[in-house]
Amino acid sequence: MSALSDVVVLEFARGVAGPYCGRLLADLGATVIKFEPPGGDPLRLAAPLAGGESAFFDYLNAGKLSFVAPAVAAVPPEALKRADVVVHDLLGIEAERLERMATAANPAAVVVSLSPYGRSGEKSDWQATPFTEWATSGFFYFAGDPAREPLSLPGHQAEFHAGLHAGVAAMAGLRHARETGEGQRVEISHQEACLNDHAWLTTMWTHQGAVQRRNGSLYARCADGWVYIFNLAAYPNLFVLMERFDLLEDEGLQLPVNWAARFPEVFAAFEAWCATRTKHEIYHSCQELRIAASPVNTMADVAASEQLAAREWFGKVAAGGQTFTGPGFPYKLMGTPCEPPGRAPALGEHDDFSWDALPPPPAERASETGDRTSAGPLSGLRVIELTANWAGPIAARHFADLGADVVKIELQTKPATRALIYPGDDIWPDFFNRAGYFNKLNRNKRGIALDLSKPKGKELFIELVKQSDVVLENNAARVMAQLGLDYPVLSAANPGIVMCSLSGYGGTGPERAYSAYGSNIETTSGLGSILGYDETRFFGTGSFYADPVSGNHATVAILAALHARRTTGKGQWIDMALLEAVEPFLAQDFLRYSVTGESPVPKGSQWGEGYVLQGAFPAAGKDCWLAVTIRDNAELARLATITGGAGEDALRAWLITRNHLVAADELQRAGLAAAPVMANWELFADNHLNDRGYFVPVRHALAGTRMFPGFAWRFDKTPATIRRAAPMFAEHNGEVFSELLGISGDALSALVAEGITGDRPIYAGGPAL
Repeated sequence: MSALSDVVVLEFARGVAGPYCGRLLADLGATVIKFEPPGGDPLRLAAPLAGGESAFFDYLNAGKLSFVAPAVAAVPPEALKRADVVVHDLLGIEAERLERMATAANPAAVVVSLSPYGRSGEKSDWQATPFTEWATSGFFYFAGDPAREPLSLPGHQAEFHAGLHAGVAAMAGLRHARETGEGQRVEISHQEACLNDHAWLTTMWTHQGAVQRRNGSLYARCADGWVYIFNLAAYPNLFVLMERFDLLEDEGLQLPVNWAARFPEVFAAFEAWCATRTKHEIYHSCQELRIAASPVNTMADVAASEQLAAREWFGKVAAGGQTFTGPGFPYKLMGTPCEPPGRAPALGEHDDFSWDALPPPPAERASETGDRTSAGPLSGLRVIELTANWAGPIAARHFADLGADVVKIELQTKPATRALIYPGDDIWPDFFNRAGYFNKLNRNKRGIALDLSKPKGKELFIELVKQSDVVLENNAARVMAQLGLDYPVLSAANPGIVMCSLSGYGGTGPERAYSAYGSNIETTSGLGSILGYDETRFFGTGSFYADPVSGNHATVAILAALHARRTTGKGQWIDMALLEAVEPFLAQDFLRYSVTGESPVPKGSQWGEGYVLQGAFPAAGKDCWLAVTIRDNAELARLATITGGAGEDALRAWLITRNHLVAADELQRAGLAAAPVMANWELFADNHLNDRGYFVPVRHALAGTRMFPGFAWRFDKTPATIRRAAPMFAEHNGEVFSELLGISGDALSALVAEGITGDRPIYAGGPAL
């Protein structure tokens, strides 16, 4: 049985955002009916083409049914009556009409609206392309060479982020609907979805007044390409590997703070050592010593990955009468696995579909055991979180923001990522409670300290598991088993527990024990090989891109497993690899290799297909840029009337004396897709985002009141809320130990004396990851 076999989804969306949401739900077993206009989804013409058919479209729409509807009014009432979820990207009157029809036909339906900038605000009617959307995502500005224009990540990245968050919203809304019989509308802005997927973009500005800028390429040249080494952790073994015993004996390099300051020196030695070795030789040699190095893979390398093959990850895409290798699923649900979806439908293939074949209307299936209140849609759930860094904390934060009780467990001698502080903050005695990175990712959670390596700590953890719904951990794949706390042990204690494990390369396969951060996964996934000005040099995103993508996928997977538990009564283990979770966002470029046999190479900002003109152009001021897409000759003529001449040279001359924000408004008024490439401070000052109330104040007892990113989704009945700031270290020891474990007073003091818990972290070598 699939996790969502009793769920019906109607999809009124073109392009990538809505269809990716639909694809996620279809993979999990939902019946997804795609409504298309008579001319079909324009993505049916997207590259790569095989026999005139788009392999990318077929990937996004595999396993769905296709129904042609010239207008919303043509949608059969029986379809709306049976829909659990309606996903659409309509605007204006058609959007309102569909939402009224859907909620009238079925009050238990969850209706998810997707649009580039939301349904309200001064940018709600902006023209947008994947390129110009990315300009306002926050990611565009800090990727690339600081001496050149910023680099846009190829593909429909903003839409993928939005579609994935739509999956989260659909699943959270569905849980509430099945509990209470109450449906609701959810609005998602592509821009706000992207802004929710940053680590330190905003906290650099709010906590230090710093602009996140481009740092160039951090990749080292080797004999057959490029490699990367994560630079925020100290690796004394690296000097042994390189036979640089002079550096090994340099005691100053053993301290994490010195390692970061002297990393250029380390990197120079590393690059010299790499010059005569292949990228995969370097990769495996480093990883044997637990050094987080990784190759900059091409898409051909990804397709040949022994790790992905061993995990049977690759999928199939049927296009033009042929079958190609494509991305697999972003998660492995062991109890209710995703099933291969089959081919994508021809336009209108299911126009004669019998709606009576669908499950009964959702209102007839709701348990209605919960109260219809404004509490978050995930209220009533408890999540135990054993995570650090980014991927795990963001998944748990989604649950916390949406109403779940999240208990974050930290180890005194290796606390969660509290050490990513700003220069000088480490002299504060309570610096570990002030880190903006930690406080952004861990709001709404309760925090305790517990040593799971000790018998008593393990016993207490099992007691917490017995009273919980989810355990989320992102340790190295070996850790939970070594602790004696892997899924078989937890499920014996609580058969209903859903355990999600996030690691770099997954829980099985020859590279399961390899170390990886999100920036390493950028290279092994092939992302690094397609980001650059040309094929002579590759760049990273400037972020740990795989982390939020993986954490968001984990949220969908966990919610699907909880949905299945309603029927089976059983929990399950979810095995996730960051490598596998980010690969779907790169599906179009992976399929380019599968279809043509040629690995894609960087093309700067000129990756858009069929456009007359596209690029990031300098505006007045220092490092100020405007992203512009001119889609056809008619738009080129309108541009010429504004700039005084046709083509790129006229645009550059016109723009260089203009503020990029004002220039974007002027071009938008002419119906042209243009957007400023926004730095973090510009996002905080943006009237559109502030009018929509995207940024929210969070009051922290020690760190003060700061503005933080809000939420990627706007639920109209059960909105996400800020109920508490991120926990100070072990802040809720007394509360959680007493409430859930029956331990307080002298008994709790005894646990402190034994080192089972404590109220301050212990950094033996100074603050570190």
